[in-house]
Amino acid sequence: MELRGAVSRLFVVACALVALGVAAPAAASAASISISDVTPLEGNSGSTTANFVVHLDADAPAGGVTVDYATQNGSAIAPGDYTATSGTATIAAGTTDAVVPVSIVGDTLSEGNETFTVKLSNASGGNTIADDTGTGTIIDDDPLPSLRVNDVSVTEGNTGTRNATFTVTQSAVAGRDVTVHYATSDNSAKAPGDYTPVSGTLTIPAGATSRTVTVPVRGDTIDENTETYNLNLSGASGATIADSRGVGTIRDDDPAPGMTVGDARVREGNRGLTRMFFVVRLSQVSGKTITVRYATERRSAISGSDYQSTTGTLTIPAGAATGVIGVNIIGDTRPEADENFNLRLSSARNASLRDSLAVGTIVNDDVPPRLTSYRLSPKVFRAAGRGGSVARAPVGTTVRFRLSQAASVTFRVQRARPGRLVGGRCVAPRRSNRGRRACVRYVTLRGSFTVAGKVGANVVHFTGRLRNRRLASARYRLVAQARNSRGSSPARAVRFRIVP
Repeated sequence: MELRGAVSRLFVVACALVALGVAAPAAASAASISISDVTPLEGNSGSTTANFVVHLDADAPAGGVTVDYATQNGSAIAPGDYTATSGTATIAAGTTDAVVPVSIVGDTLSEGNETFTVKLSNASGGNTIADDTGTGTIIDDDPLPSLRVNDVSVTEGNTGTRNATFTVTQSAVAGRDVTVHYATSDNSAKAPGDYTPVSGTLTIPAGATSRTVTVPVRGDTIDENTETYNLNLSGASGATIADSRGVGTIRDDDPAPGMTVGDARVREGNRGLTRMFFVVRLSQVSGKTITVRYATERRSAISGSDYQSTTGTLTIPAGAATGVIGVNIIGDTRPEADENFNLRLSSARNASLRDSLAVGTIVNDDVPPRLTSYRLSPKVFRAAGRGGSVARAPVGTTVRFRLSQAASVTFRVQRARPGRLVGGRCVAPRRSNRGRRACVRYVTLRGSFTVAGKVGANVVHFTGRLRNRRLASARYRLVAQARNSRGSSPARAVRFRIVP
């Protein structure tokens, strides 16, 4: 009885539970993930570690929470400033944080603070990413380099200007651009009569240690004392200034300028005369009129055939820096090698001859024609029964070729013959070919035909006849070669076969 009553009570409880319904446990609510910013010191060598903290705003459930991460360049660039990394961070069950380590590369370059980021993505378990970017700011702990400017001395010259080049030198390589303001100031030399004043901002790029500033010094023919002016540095960014003043010295020295003549080249042309110009240069302008004798000399080029010999006197007026000598070149259409002759200077007045000989090169521009394409269609055909070697016919083949320039094209027919291979060559067989490999050689048949080809595409019909002789059924080659006054092209051959 007691057992029956207990079963009855259990049945009643079960029915009540069914009636009321038993709710399933509620799913844990989603949490949000964020990542911290980090400001590591760079260091001078080796590497340090920047630890980014990935934070979950609730305890991680059983099995933990994962999220992917990857570094991205900013002003800091991997691998020079830090070591790029990527992977998956895991927040262990019951905890809220995980660490993403990034190696920072130390150096001794002054470069300022630099940044990179760590980006989060693909959070597990339905969790959201509230802040997906952690910024790493690498704190630069290297001292600023210092700047110095050198002194410069330059000879004044007679007229025009010469450049005085000052070098601003940086004590060490920097990892960023360094800028400094510069400006000239008078001393015993006065602007603008003795030099041209300059000012501006000089930039020494990252990785470099020097740049130059050019000051134009004005020349004259006045005998005067040596004079000086200053180049001053100020307002440096990314560096300190150890020596802010460079002294520019203008030496008064008015010797005769030096004279040089440059080599010259020109294409010969096909007809008539072409001018070749030789440039005579002075090391500095002069206040005097300068003269020099010149004359051509034969080398591989022949006077009267390739150029016109010439002699004379070149005059360079006061204040000018160059003069020009012209020589006539005779054009032709002969293919030949480049040719040259000399131009010699002598008896300079008010100048010294530093380079008195120049070479004039006549560049050959005459090239032979080329067969740029060559083909037959069809390559298997019947020879015409009668008619000339080149004519329209219901049989034969169409020859198509292209020429680089107008030329006559000669066609020759070669017939295939059996041969034997000797020393890599296919030669005529003897009575016994025993022990020799067989090969095919081509023998040129008597007779040829020539057509006038134009520039570009050309079409000729070949009837399979030579001098009204019909070619027998066999294998052949049709060999073409273009020729004009400039020479001949390499021969080209196309195989074909005549069938009965």
